[in-house]
Order: sequence, then C-alpha cells, then structure tokens
Amino acid sequence: MSSIVRRRWGVAACSLGAVAIALVPGPASAAAKAPGTGKPPAGTGIGSAAALANPLCDKTQGIAGYGKLDFVIKGGAPDPGGSPICVAAWKKGKSNGGATAQGVTKDSVKVIALVPNDQQASATIAQLRPKNNATGQPGSVQNALSDALPAFAHVYESYGRKVDLQYVTSSGDDESAQRADAVTVIGMKPFAVFDANNTGHPFFEAAVAADKIPVFGNGATFDATQKQTPYRWGQSDVQSSALNVAEFAGKQLAGNKAQYAGDSALHDKTRVLGVVHPDGVIDVNLFNKTLAKYGAKIAPDATVTYPASTSTTGDPTVAQQQAPLAVTKLKAAGVTTIILLTDSAFTKALLDQATKQDYHPEWVISGFQNQEFFFTARGYDQDQWSHAFGLSNLPPFSSATTTDTSTYDPVQWYWGKNKGTSSATIYTGLNWAMSGIMYAGPKLTPKTFQQGLFAVPGAGGAPSNSTTSVQHGYGRTANLPYDEYLRGSQDYTTVWWDPHTLGPALGALPASPGTLWYVDGAKRYNAGHWPTKALTFFDQSTAIHEGANTTPVPVPCKGCPSETGAGGSSTG
Repeated sequence: MSSIVRRRWGVAACSLGAVAIALVPGPASAAAKAPGTGKPPAGTGIGSAAALANPLCDKTQGIAGYGKLDFVIKGGAPDPGGSPICVAAWKKGKSNGGATAQGVTKDSVKVIALVPNDQQASATIAQLRPKNNATGQPGSVQNALSDALPAFAHVYESYGRKVDLQYVTSSGDDESAQRADAVTVIGMKPFAVFDANNTGHPFFEAAVAADKIPVFGNGATFDATQKQTPYRWGQSDVQSSALNVAEFAGKQLAGNKAQYAGDSALHDKTRVLGVVHPDGVIDVNLFNKTLAKYGAKIAPDATVTYPASTSTTGDPTVAQQQAPLAVTKLKAAGVTTIILLTDSAFTKALLDQATKQDYHPEWVISGFQNQEFFFTARGYDQDQWSHAFGLSNLPPFSSATTTDTSTYDPVQWYWGKNKGTSSATIYTGLNWAMSGIMYAGPKLTPKTFQQGLFAVPGAGGAPSNSTTSVQHGYGRTANLPYDEYLRGSQDYTTVWWDPHTLGPALGALPASPGTLWYVDGAKRYNAGHWPTKALTFFDQSTAIHEGANTTPVPVPCKGCPSETGAGGSSTG
C-alpha cells in the first residue's frame, strides 16, 4: 500500500474502503506560491490565472490559487493524488514540440506497465485483487489498467498526445528475472515505466532508471531515489517515518517516565530508547541527528538491525530467525521504550519473542510500512501490542462511510456501474505517470516531468488541515530536508492500540475487536511541526477511534460511456 493502505488505489496506496479528502477553498484569482513548490514548466500555468481560467477548473476547490479538475468525486477522488490541480487549457492543434524525448512524439507518449504473472497475481490477498465488476470474479491487472486509462485521460491533460500504455508481464521476483524484464522494457524505448505489482522489484527499477527512464515502483527506497534523480520514483518514504518519529521521541518521550510499559516496574524509570530497523533502508545518521536535535538519543547497544525484504510486509522466516537475538539485546541494554521502524512481519516476531523472554516494554509505533494497520495488527500478541502508541500515517476509518466502492472508482465512473475491471491497489503508478505528463507541459522530458511534479503543492492531511486524508507531494512540499520522490508517509497522526474496542468495517473486512484510538481528534503533523506539549495516550475520553462520515459527492463524467452508453471497456 509499499503498504496495503498507502496504495489506496494505486497503498498507498490505497484502500479497501475509501477516505475523502478535505479541501481548502481558494479564491478565483491566483495566490502566492504554495510552500515548498518549485517553478512550473512552461505551458502549464500551474498556480496562475491562466490555469484558473481553464473552463474545467473548479476555482473553489483545493489549495488556494491552484484549483481542482474534478475527477470521480467533488473536490478530488481519494488517494493517490486526488483530483489533479488546474493547468492552462491547451488549444487543439497547437504545436507541442513533437518528439521532445524518448518515447514521445507529437501524437503519443509510450508508457509501460510491468504487470504480475499468474503466480504473482494468485499470491495477492483476495481483497486486493482486481475484480470484474460485471461478474464479481477476479480480473487481471492489465484489464484494470486498460479500463482505468480512459478515465484518467478524460480529465488529465496531455497536450495533444495520447498515452500509449503497453504491458510487460513480470518474469518473476528474483534478481535475474527482474534484470531480464528490465532489458525487455528498456529495449521498447518508453518515456516512463511503472510497476503494477504489490511486491517491489528494486533491481528492475534500478536498471530502468540507470537507462535514464523515469520509473515508479514499490522497490524504491529513499537512498535509491536520491542516487538516481530524477528517474527513480516510488511509494512509501520510510525515511520520513524515521525523521518524524525521531522528532516525536525528542519532544514527547525523552526524559519522561516509561508510564505505558507493560511491566509496571518500568513505570517509574526514565525512558531508555532503543530502535529496530532493516539494514540499508533508512539514513541512520540523519535519524540520529534528528533525535539529537530534539534532545533524544538511542541508548548504547540498543540499535538492532535485520535484513531488509523486498516485500512491503516483510519476510516472516527472517523475522522469526532474527527476533530472539534482537529482544535479548534490547532487554540486556535496559531499554524501556522501543522505536519500531519495522515491517509487520518483524513487528509480530518481536512481540512474540518479547513475551517468551518475559520482556514488557513500551512499543513506539512509527507508521513504518503500515505496521499498525488493523488488518495485520490484530494478529500480533495483543498483550504486548496493547502497550503500543506513537505515529500512524492512517487516518481514522468510519463505518458510516459508504461501502459502495463504485462511488470512488474511476473505472465505473467512466464506463458505468458494474462495468469494467477495477482494483484497489494498482492505480498509483498510472496516476503518477498521468500527473507527471500533465504537469510537465508540452515540452515533455524527464526533467520537466520532475519539475512539474515538484511545482504542485502538497495536499491532503497536514497541509490541508484535514484529519480524513494523508499528505502527498513531491520535491520540498513535504517539509523534509531533501527532495522527495516518494509519494507516501509524509504526515502522521498520534495513536494507541486498543485490543478490545470493535474496529470499523472496511470494504470486505468486517468489524472486529482491535483498533487504533486517535489523539486530539486525529490531528495530523509533518516534520518540524510536532508539538512539545505532552500528548495523552490510552485515555478514551480524549481520543476517537472512528472518523466522521465522509460520504462523497459524485461528479458526472460528461460525454463518457457511463453517460452516453456508447463504447465498452476491455471486460464489457
């Protein structure tokens, strides 16, 4: 979604249900440049009066001075990306510069999607598989993308060019298969590539980026995106998780008593911090510098690392092998409070092993790889996890929110209800490609692709003062000390785990015991903005565990098959 939830329709990211984006009304005229945004490419008009004058632009929606092009629902479909911001209207027949880059002509842009093979598709959990809306049976990722593309193209500007989406079926997840697939894709000479698999393919992505082709996938790490700019893009920024939880630890935990530990003998002890994280995934020096900046530090011999996995949920076998020694080390170091920069598999193994070793510390949630998502967290050791608190990227879900997923579905919005093949997890890459092409303007190159995405203001979550959505943005819009090429995990709310309260139903997942409680109405923060005033955890009187009803307002798809009845999707 990368994580299950961050790939909401695209983890994100994401979701098995839906979360509407709260938006900030803007005036009818252009406003000052939004925080962190760069200069827009020529011809886009981003943030200008020319963009607001576009007949398709809703000036009252979105960030002030930028407006929104309605897509699926009023003010923006749920993550990823919501509705696109307004760009200047393109006059039909005007020159777009022709062949401005590899894979680009005056008439088309070649984009390649790496789609799962049969084995990879069958390994995806049922709730995240594409579905044929007419039959209710499983569908293919390729059909889902083919059916979604016209919906995006109906709204997203491409300056007279048609997006030519082609498909390559993954040969497998091992390194040799990934490298073979990269050779195939590079030989097709596309402008851009995205991986539509739930599992990351870092060798594939690295090889494509090395050939100077923009590529988006779940295998991108913070380090990889920084080394392969501007070609490497991805989903979830775990470095952001590390920096935000470091600031949180300094402002909220350091120097205070371990009052939430499972072992009451620790309650009167000043916190001793430890951390667990995978090798090579975060910048450890930057994490430690951020801790120090806010008055915290990891205790001596209290840093535990483990082999990283290409799976967003981790490797259970490795976790079970590594967890016993990890717990022994943390316990011996006298750690009262463990910062979990861990995937769900390693989190589970740590908790199980802590119980076996009669070790009951505080567990600090970081939001790393959606470790706290209740779908997996309900399978943790609940006695241990009932002492977990900290950060979550997930907004509160609501059982009152509509369960009619067609309301949020671009496929059914375009083709008609119960038409086409839809997916909850594969549209992030398509959204990235279509957004980058639009924001690059008529002179489409990898550089203007980057420049355009960096010119779009951060939206959702903290920058939009929304508690029902997550922040997304690129460049310097995430308030981080580096250029951001990863679209998720940029802002957080504070939470604690309750194993007893019934959590809300979410899509195909029924309501079940075990849920997050959200402090201060689920208020969200990003780096540099965490409060110093003490936050209160494990007090239901000052928290919520469900969000407000976020029933969306659909917008008509004018001239689409859903309105005219003409045309048919790839699956009827």
